[in-house]
Amino acid sequence: MNDQQMRKLFLLGTLGFGAIIIAGLVWAIAAGPDAPNQNRGTDETGLEFNDDNDPFVGPGESKAVVRVFSDFQCPACKTAEPAFKAATEKFGDRVKFVWNDFPLSSIHPNARAAAVAARCAEDQGKFWEYHDRLFQEQEAWSGLSAPTASFVGYAGDLGLNKDSFTSCLVNQPGMHKIQADETEGNINKVQGTPTFFIGNRRFVGIVETGVWEQELTRLLQNP
Repeated sequence: MNDQQMRKLFLLGTLGFGAIIIAGLVWAIAAGPDAPNQNRGTDETGLEFNDDNDPFVGPGESKAVVRVFSDFQCPACKTAEPAFKAATEKFGDRVKFVWNDFPLSSIHPNARAAAVAARCAEDQGKFWEYHDRLFQEQEAWSGLSAPTASFVGYAGDLGLNKDSFTSCLVNQPGMHKIQADETEGNINKVQGTPTFFIGNRRFVGIVETGVWEQELTRLLQNP
């Protein structure tokens, strides 16, 4: 083997070794403690919740309660929705799932307006339908400078009274509910969305279906 061939082999070996190192770093970051598939939750004490004005799914009297603090403009919240929805469908006859608004307005400028719109839909008995629509259409309205027309359009699609809905968007009677949720989130040290409290266990980020099933089974055994 001549010198030129040796140099080529050395170069290929160096590049291959570098690729392995880069791949390892990527894997390490993805598998870190905050990665979605590593979300194991932490036990909490001193939590304070008031669910009186919050939309919920499930039996109101259940002692097994899940609370979500979420932001309609948050991409991670949208990604977390399918597993969360599957959990409500499977366990909704035994577990109470409570929604809390936590719009991160500093990075999601339309999040608060979307929360107001969902509360206006709540006034007409269709919070969860509107909630689903906002996440489905998130990419369409998130970048708009004025999303009101889109929000009214979604209301019309869902059969809501558009005049009442539009008036609600202007007058914002549900703003106090959103602000109460934000205060509650701050009291419980919510720092990002989505944050889930499954009983007294905090999960930050995307909770996968298997974790939901495991944790909700545990919660029902020890509510």
